[in-house]
Amino acid sequence: MGNTRKIQPIQIWTSNGQKEINTLALTDFHGYHFDDGSGYVTYKLIFGDDNGAIEYTTEQIEIPSNIIQQWGASDDVIWNYVATTLNLQLL
Repeated sequence: MGNTRKIQPIQIWTSNGQKEINTLALTDFHGYHFDDGSGYVTYKLIFGDDNGAIEYTTEQIEIPSNIIQQWGASDDVIWNYVATTLNLQLL
């Protein structure tokens, strides 16, 4: 799985002024067992470009069991869940 995807840019305020977040990274999946339990994914929001990407925040989000049960060969269901939960649009 590629661990980053471009998103529709969003503007945020940081201690260094306004920045444009343009990338979502999923960095760690853990705690899932495909046994009707939930799991967790760690994500990062990133601004800048490939030559100067700067991590804005790293957080984790719980993935409910009904989403884990849909997870198959494609990771799209996880990407879509995280993006939707964070109110982000994948490009």
